[in-house]
Amino acid sequence: MLIDRACAPYFGVRAFGQHLNGFVCDTAGLKMWVGRRSADRRVYPLHLDNLVAGGLPWGVTFAENLRKECREEADIPRELADQARPVSAVTYCRDSKRGLKPDVMYCYDLELPLDFEPRCTDGEVDSFHLWPVEKVMKTVRETDEFKLNCNLVIIDFLVRHGYIDQDSPDYLKIIQGLRSPLP
Repeated sequence: MLIDRACAPYFGVRAFGQHLNGFVCDTAGLKMWVGRRSADRRVYPLHLDNLVAGGLPWGVTFAENLRKECREEADIPRELADQARPVSAVTYCRDSKRGLKPDVMYCYDLELPLDFEPRCTDGEVDSFHLWPVEKVMKTVRETDEFKLNCNLVIIDFLVRHGYIDQDSPDYLKIIQGLRSPLP
């Protein structure tokens, strides 16, 4: 049986998505591209988002879908999208208004050229911003500005890139929480 990803919580079944952290490194350090969702989005309007994020439809390969999402959401050309590295998967389960929401998000990192500027082509994103990683960390830690699941993908990035390390408070809790068992 196949159901639309938006209906998955009504049945408590897993949904799958792909999230891409776009970043650059320059003399000032690591910076991440952050999107601000459009005001007309049904879910989390005007919240911050990963550079690229979208559902993984049935019957479409990981590579095909990532290329499609990259093009639609940030106007990333295929040759550049194909350089994205699959780096991990984040799992979580939460109760939503529509029911149980067990999700699997496949995570990707893409180091972008310094002169690259994302451009939204499908209206899902209002604007893009290139932030120092420290500003991203502070925003994740101190606010609810990011869409909930994007926080997890960013935290995973911060762990893998050494910004949250073994000396950080609750390190084990954090990395275990990124891979919650799913029903």
